[in-house]
Amino acid sequence: MSELADTIEATLTEEPLQFGELADRHRAVAWRDFLHAWGEVREKDILKRDDIGRYYIPGGEAEAIAAETKAI
Repeated sequence: MSELADTIEATLTEEPLQFGELADRHRAVAWRDFLHAWGEVREKDILKRDDIGRYYIPGGEAEAIAAETKAI
C-alpha cells in the first residue's frame, strides 16, 4: 500500500470522517493520487460507516466515536 493509503487508514482508525472531510485534509495531494490511495483502502474491505455516513475503520478510537453517534 502507498504511504498516503497508510495515512488515510491511520486517520480513519482514529477519527470517523465524511469523504469530503478526508479529501480536504489532503488538498496538497494531487486528486488522482488521493483517489488511488482511497481505492487502495477500499480494496482492503475494512471501511465501515456510522449512522451519519462518516467512514471509519474498526479497532481504534474512531469505532468508539462512531458507536456513540446516532442519526437524528
